[in-house]
Amino acid sequence: MTRISAIQRALVALSAAVVSCLSPEMVRATTTGRSDFQAPCRSLSGAAVRGGSVVSAQFVPARTLPPQNGRPVPPQPDHCFVTGALNKRVGLDGKPYEIRFEMRLPLKWNQRLFYQGGGGVDGGIPNSDGEYRGILPGHSALLDGYAVVATDSGHQRESGRRDGEFLFAADPQARDEYGDQQVPLVYAAAMRLQALLYGSEPTHAYYYGSSNGGRQAMMAAQRHPELFDGIIAINPGFRLVKAALQGSIYRAQLAARIAPRKPDGTPDYANALSETAIKAAQYQILKACDAKDGLADGMIFATLDCPLDPMQWICAAQADQNCLQPAEAAYLRDLFAGARLKDGSPLYSRFGADPLNAVNMPDSLYRMFWGEASHVYTTPPTLSDDMNGYLLHSDIDAELAKTSQVVAPFRRSGMAFTQADSPDMDAFMRHGGKLIVFTGGADLAFPAPDAAAYFDTVFTRYGKDVVDGFARLFIVPGYGHNPQVHATQQADLMQVMVDWAENGVTPDTIVGKAGAETPWPGRSRPLCPYPQVTTYNGKGATEQASSFACR
Repeated sequence: MTRISAIQRALVALSAAVVSCLSPEMVRATTTGRSDFQAPCRSLSGAAVRGGSVVSAQFVPARTLPPQNGRPVPPQPDHCFVTGALNKRVGLDGKPYEIRFEMRLPLKWNQRLFYQGGGGVDGGIPNSDGEYRGILPGHSALLDGYAVVATDSGHQRESGRRDGEFLFAADPQARDEYGDQQVPLVYAAAMRLQALLYGSEPTHAYYYGSSNGGRQAMMAAQRHPELFDGIIAINPGFRLVKAALQGSIYRAQLAARIAPRKPDGTPDYANALSETAIKAAQYQILKACDAKDGLADGMIFATLDCPLDPMQWICAAQADQNCLQPAEAAYLRDLFAGARLKDGSPLYSRFGADPLNAVNMPDSLYRMFWGEASHVYTTPPTLSDDMNGYLLHSDIDAELAKTSQVVAPFRRSGMAFTQADSPDMDAFMRHGGKLIVFTGGADLAFPAPDAAAYFDTVFTRYGKDVVDGFARLFIVPGYGHNPQVHATQQADLMQVMVDWAENGVTPDTIVGKAGAETPWPGRSRPLCPYPQVTTYNGKGATEQASSFACR
């Protein structure tokens, strides 16, 4: 059944008023063929949307795209490709700003909107065909018939400086639009364009985002609960302020204790652990935890329930060769435990038991977390491209305090516009919304125990039976931000969500498959909603999901 909120009804009325002023050719898009679709598509160029207008609109015939970075790219069906801009202005820093968006509207429309979340700190428009990258390779929302919209969240990356993608944070409005204000604006534009082209708004709207896009997804559920029927948040950085501080200052200062030095004398954070130490730690993690889910198969589903003590892996205490030097063991002990403040309280989150957590974090994540922590979330922002100076000499307690303060001209703190960790889901439940959080047990950026802790707060507020009716958390071992993937993460999450939001089919399990890049291509497992754990039945084919259950 279609659910239309008060805001959506207002948008329908606005669209209808505009439609009445336009020619029939502009609004009469059909699915009978290309010739009936191309003229209405092109006529969208220049159309007004709230806060801005369409910049361009062109028909794109069905096409096959070449691989990118060695991975296949989903083909595109016949569609109308639209670009637009909202809130065009000059910021307090004297630089031009606008919320740029792209929208792809398919000839064969399934009457649904797919809002594609961003990544990093945005600053560029992500893949606007709604590719289910990593989750369902070779497929996309556009190919499935969704109208897809994506945005740069109101700013563009600057070239010429190491911190160019973070400099937008000098403007208060740019910070707010990045944080939580771009979604309803872009949503309104997308709804209007669908009404103009197809003659009606979609029957359902969905948000799908990963990493920062996952944070935006959870922000949508908490702060814009009337907009979306279903929200999928993949590896969400919903406590991104604290994640950035732990991933930058804390992790860099830990790594500096053991890391080799680069020619310029700075620590080589991304190579802090040797390959020998990494293999030894992974061996020890599997030895301690792999069989806790009933089967030693290289995947730890009981990732939250297996405490690790790397100090027991020191060579002097180990009979086998898979051991660590004392400094390496101490580094992993402190890394797995997570940062603590001067009063002893945890800053953010511990890591769960997964062999892929015992690897070096890539330079790209150090850099991203540095820029976010120093420029975007502290007030006033630290506008400096001296990454090493910030990482090695900053005090976490002092930087954390700056994320909650307000200093003119900034009217909101970093915590206020970024964090998406409220357990208050009253309005989202009243709307009938559904939320799937799909996170990796091997996520080096946003540890799975933090997602579990958030769900615990929601369980406490409503009771688990109530929460099960609108929100589910799935923790996938071996899956994370790092390029290595040893996981059964491939699944048709959008179909699972549609079945739940539109047909009432509750996702008690999601069957996931391992891709060709894993050690076990084709392996399948039931992915279980937290706090249940995928467990081997004790018999049956060990590569088949049917031999496992949620317990």
